[in-house]
Amino acid sequence: MRKLLLYILLGILSLYLIAKFIPGIVFVGPVKIFLLAGTLLGILNYLVKPILLFFLFPFNLLTFGLIGLVINIGFMFLVLCYFFASNFQVSGLWPLILATILTSFIYTLFLYLTKTLKHE
Repeated sequence: MRKLLLYILLGILSLYLIAKFIPGIVFVGPVKIFLLAGTLLGILNYLVKPILLFFLFPFNLLTFGLIGLVINIGFMFLVLCYFFASNFQVSGLWPLILATILTSFIYTLFLYLTKTLKHE
């Protein structure tokens, strides 16, 4: 349960940083919609991504892990351009790819830090 909460908080944090620092992605709307979008992103990364990586394991080996980036781009597209298209304005593919890279970096950094702090 703590790990799910951590994923949700990281989803909210990454969406905040994306909307703040990546040109081409703008959030328009109430804060509760923003929190809902971050929650959805966190749940997708926590529940759906491991299942997809399991079934796409051969492709993951062939692409040296780049299939994970493709999955993250798909999640970002679903959240920003499909479910919350009226609240997030994305102006092209490159801001979406930059948002995905930033989100992946945030998740990797914080999950590594929590594992490191847990083992000390």
